[in-house]
Amino acid sequence: MINYTLLSFDKITSTSDLLKEHFSSFSHFTIIKTNHQTHGRGQYDRVWVSNPNENILFSILLKDLDINQMDELKQWIIESISMLLKKYKLNHRFKQPNDIYINDQKICGILFESRTTQKLLDYVVIGVGLNVNQVDFFDIEASSMKNELNMTFDLQKLFDELLDILLNTYKI
Repeated sequence: MINYTLLSFDKITSTSDLLKEHFSSFSHFTIIKTNHQTHGRGQYDRVWVSNPNENILFSILLKDLDINQMDELKQWIIESISMLLKKYKLNHRFKQPNDIYINDQKICGILFESRTTQKLLDYVVIGVGLNVNQVDFFDIEASSMKNELNMTFDLQKLFDELLDILLNTYKI
């Protein structure tokens, strides 16, 4: 299993922004997790709204990888989240470029941000927002594990399950 660093916060502006701004201070495979993001965002700087203490919100910093490994990274994160959702018998699909849907409702957003130097990825930050216990989504087509399965989840336990999958399937 890979070595990693996990930093948890109750409230932060953005897990991805913290990793990008200070990437040189963090080691490869540093994870920032929070209970609430005040300025979460998705693709094209779209706002990612998440109620405090209801969802899984984290970002992973990977460093010094070959630029040709980007597709492998995307497959790894998508397959890991899919494994977790399958464990709970949630029928889902990946929608390009970076979302996981159940029927026509988003349950998970994934954001990849990187900095490159020639053929090297100086860093890749992978941001993940998984809707778990949130039930209202403010006029957007979204759902959550709770809405789909009619049960409340222990966020820490669920995050630990996903982290275990991520660590055990990382081969890059």
